[in-house]
This record gives sequence, C-alpha cells and structure tokens, in this order.
Amino acid sequence: MYNLFRFIRINQFLLLFIIIEGFSVYLLVSNNSYQASKAIKYSTQYTSFAHDYASSFSNYMALKETNQFLINENAKLHSLLRKEQAFPDSTLIKNKHYNYFAAKVINNAVNNRNNFITLNKGRKHGIKEGMGVITEKGVVGIIHSVSTNYSIAISLLHRESAIGIKVKKNNQNGILKWKGYNYQVASINDLPNHIPIKEGDTIVTNSHSVIFPEGINIGTIKDFTKNKDDGFYNVNISLFEDFNQLSYIYIIHSNEAEEILNLEKESRSNE
Repeated sequence: MYNLFRFIRINQFLLLFIIIEGFSVYLLVSNNSYQASKAIKYSTQYTSFAHDYASSFSNYMALKETNQFLINENAKLHSLLRKEQAFPDSTLIKNKHYNYFAAKVINNAVNNRNNFITLNKGRKHGIKEGMGVITEKGVVGIIHSVSTNYSIAISLLHRESAIGIKVKKNNQNGILKWKGYNYQVASINDLPNHIPIKEGDTIVTNSHSVIFPEGINIGTIKDFTKNKDDGFYNVNISLFEDFNQLSYIYIIHSNEAEEILNLEKESRSNE
C-alpha cells in the first residue's frame, strides 16, 4: 500500500493529465457521432482477434454442454412433430404418438454374431424394455435390459433381431433380419417374387409395430434374386445408418403401445 501511494505522489501530474485527457476523449466521442464511429472502427480492428480467440475458447469449453443441449432439443422437436404432423392417409395405428429420449452410445459392437449397444440412459430417465432405438438415418435396435442409469439395446445387427418393414413405393410388407458378417447389409426373405422391386428402392418401417413409428428409414435395396423353391425374393438391403459410427441416438416410446398390446392380448385370449 505504501508503494502505491508513493507511486501516485511521484507521478501525480502525469496521472492527472491522463485522467483529464481520457475524460476529454470520452466527451468528444460521446457527443460526436463521426468521432464515435471512427473510434469504434479502429478499436474493433485491434480487439477483434482477442474477442475471436476468447469466443472460440469459450465455445470449445462449452462444446459438450452445447451438443447435449442440441440433442435434447432435437428430441423435443421430434416429439412435437410426431404429435402434430397430419398424415393425409392416417389411421389409428399409423397416427400413434411417440416420445423421444436422447441418449449417448457408450459401448457398441458390430463384429459379433449378436451385437448389443450400451446407452447412458436408464430407468430413472424413463427408459423401459421394449422401446425402440433410432437415429436421424434409421432404425438401430430395441431396448433389451435396463438398470437405474443405463440400458442395453439389441442391435439390428443381432441374429434375433426382426424388424417389420415395407417397400416404400408399394407398401409390400416383410421382415428385416441380419445374417451376420457385414454390418452395412441386412436381408429380407419374405417378399413375394411377383411384386415389382428394383435396386435402390427405399425400405422403411411398416405400421404393424408399436415399437417404431411407420415410415422410419432403414435402407435401400442393394440386390435381389428370386427363390424358385418358395416363391419369395432373397433381398439384400444397404442400411442407411453406419453402425460403426454410432454416437447419439433417440430412444422412442409409443404412448398408445400398452393399450394396443392389452387389446390384442385380450382378443387372443377370447379365441
């Protein structure tokens, strides 16, 4: 403190000059638009680099939180769009309402015969067995088991996986399965070989499931052959989603699933 007072006493006239000069510049800039614009222009030239650096550093430090925020917002938007979108040819089954939960993939496999995906959302987040798992590109799997904080999904790349699908252009229904080996290709073996299909036709989910909404992308027809023994095609599907690059996903759930399943169960018990 003593050194500070000593410095002020020694340099009192210089400090007084700087204060008066600074106040004069402030009055000049405050009361003259031309001088103010020039001052802003020159100060921006010399300070922009520092601002850009500080902004970039701040954005980088907050990147994780920003990404998570965007993922959660996308999940909310998906829920709203699915609830509010009007389909011209909608039916009770097709117009199911779905909730979307954002989650992060923390473990994933593509090279096994039976592959699983571990996610960072569990029971306390509202996740239950049987919920669907998708990305922006297509179907990924179905929730198999859930703990308090985590869940495990049966990947579409699993020998027990069976997804109800249809050919988008003609609504022909079938079952998508994975034969193994190639994580980019699945197959359909129950499309009648009299229906017209061609390479590049889009395959999407059908309306027969309460797990996935109708019309979720899956892939395109890569190639196909006719099986003369049973009257069906053997169709290979190039999947839209690259399972080797999974990062963020959406867990989805139909609000009407339980009601539909209970009604179907009651109908079967009365047969």
